[in-house]
Amino acid sequence: MFWMRRWLEGLFGRGRPCTLTASTPGAPVWAEPEIPDEERAVLLVGILDDPMAREDEKYDAAGCLEFLSGPLVESGLARIIRAEGFTSVLAQHCAESLGGIWARTGRVDPAFMAELRGPAKDEVFGILGIRAPHLLPPGAGRAARRREGCELLAEDEGVVAPEA
Repeated sequence: MFWMRRWLEGLFGRGRPCTLTASTPGAPVWAEPEIPDEERAVLLVGILDDPMAREDEKYDAAGCLEFLSGPLVESGLARIIRAEGFTSVLAQHCAESLGGIWARTGRVDPAFMAELRGPAKDEVFGILGIRAPHLLPPGAGRAARRREGCELLAEDEGVVAPEA
């Protein structure tokens, strides 16, 4: 996947100049640095909506949308999550990006959050539980941490730690 390749390049390419540019032949048009964010968002949402786009292209587009914001991006991600029945891999990628946007902007769509279910809900709540737990509904932080396999805090269990 794109993110794994980028991570590996960062891990093994430290200190070496990056020779890959967005103008590299075969690079997707939405990766061009001179494209404004609004146009980039339209192109990426268009990939998600394109029935002829390959799965891997849709996964990459969903992942890249996390770094953009706005009603077009959020509504496009929510639309795909709903259309995919909240359970597909694409729905999970979109949910991860939506959770990242909400954590970064510090606001959520409470109506859509209440609609979330299944793996898509796990993705959103997992991201918010780590990056912005204050945005989770009351009581959801405990369930999100339990789903993620994290150790529960004493205050989650209603136990007050003794003072030292």
